[in-house]
Amino acid sequence: MSGHGAHLRGQHLAKRCAKLRREGLPLSEVARIAGVTKEQVSAKILLGERLLSLVESA
Repeated sequence: MSGHGAHLRGQHLAKRCAKLRREGLPLSEVARIAGVTKEQVSAKILLGERLLSLVESA
């Protein structure tokens, strides 16, 4: 996974994880839906929250 397209896909996945978590889903369910491990999902949610806050404040 390298390149600009992969970077954008990673950001989209992070935003999706954050939105699922905002809906109240537990981490294990977010991980299952997103197709990542439980260890990765926390970092994805953190990144997604930061990205979403940039969009909301703009």
